[in-house]
This record gives sequence, structure tokens and C-alpha cells, in this order.
Amino acid sequence: MGHGLAYILPRKQFNTFGYRWSFNPGPFSIKEHVCITVMGNVVVFGAYTTEVVLIQRIFYAQNPPLIYQILLSVGSQVLGFSLGGLLRQFVVWPASMIWPGALVNSALFNTLHKNYGRSERGHMSRERFFLIVVVGCYIWHWFPGYIFTALSMFNWVCWIAPNNVVVNSLFGSMSGLGMSVLTFDWSMIAFIGSPLVTPVRSVLICVFACKLTNVYNSGGPR
Repeated sequence: MGHGLAYILPRKQFNTFGYRWSFNPGPFSIKEHVCITVMGNVVVFGAYTTEVVLIQRIFYAQNPPLIYQILLSVGSQVLGFSLGGLLRQFVVWPASMIWPGALVNSALFNTLHKNYGRSERGHMSRERFFLIVVVGCYIWHWFPGYIFTALSMFNWVCWIAPNNVVVNSLFGSMSGLGMSVLTFDWSMIAFIGSPLVTPVRSVLICVFACKLTNVYNSGGPR
């Protein structure tokens, strides 16, 4: 879409109070792509304070006024951005301070913007590969999401002996240790974050520790 807008938008220059600007200042760059992604990530999950107001209404039978909700949301958001600005010399500026979650986006940006529009010998272009993956993911999501939802939690062992207490205690995901959990649904795999960023050993240790200690009443033995 960015490259498309750079192609069709008019390049006419405007002068507003001595400041020259245009709807199409130049080719769509990686910096613009990063800026769009940052703005999208900031707003896509909303403000956490909406959950605070929701809890007040449901569990405490409180109906806070609208001005309270607005000030609470704006105040918490501004506080978070302010802390980010104050700590940028510790968590942003040093080149060694690499956030693991940013590596995935960085790799994607560089992959899509490197040699954009140029044919590469020996394999398909990066843009075509990305488009194929996006379309394939969209089509596949219909199967675990709507057509055959059992693919989300593929507990095949429990299907063999659904009434066996021992089998369900060991292999059940809702009533046991979940030792046979197999999923073909990426939304389930990446429910709390992409596993491509976190090392596999850390994920396995966390999963088994949570199940064995029944963290958040996850269904494991007490």
C-alpha cells in the first residue's frame, strides 16, 4: 500500500506559513514503514485502563463518570510514554540494548525493502513470497478457526480413550498435564507472543512449570 500510494499520489508542492510539504514527498522508505508499524502497535491493543473500568463495573458495581475514564486513560498512557522517553538513554540509545521482539520486525523490514522491485536470479522475489505466505495463512486459518476447530487443540490421545481418567489426567489440555497437546492453529501458538522470538527451551520450561504448579488455575494437578 505504501508503494502504491507513492505511485499514485500527486507530487505537487504546497506552501503553508513558509513550510513546504507534499502528499507524496518521495518513494516509500523503510523509515516510513517502521513509523507506520510503531503507530499501529501502539493503538492496536488499546489502553489497559479500559480493563480497570470494566472490573469496577462488573465486580464492584461501580459506574465511574466519563471524565474519570478519560483522565485515567490519558494519564496512564502519557505516564507510560514519559517513562519511555526518560529511559531511552538506557533502553534505546545503546546499540547493545536489542529488544528480542524487535528483531522479527527488523528482519521483515529489511527483507521487504532490500532490492524492492528487482528480479533476483534463482528464486522468486521477496514480495511474491510474502504475498503467498499471507494468502496461505488467511486460507488456512479458516480450518482451525471455523471448519474443523479441533485442530486448535489436537488431543488425539484423549479421543482414543475419552472416559479414561488416567489418560485424561496425563494428556488432557483442560483437565490434565497436556502432554499430547498438538495444535495446527497459529493463533493458539502465538497467543501470548510469537514463539519465534523466545528460545524453545525457555518456552518448554515455562509451559511445564505452569502446568505442574497449576498457575492461574490452568488445569494441572494441585
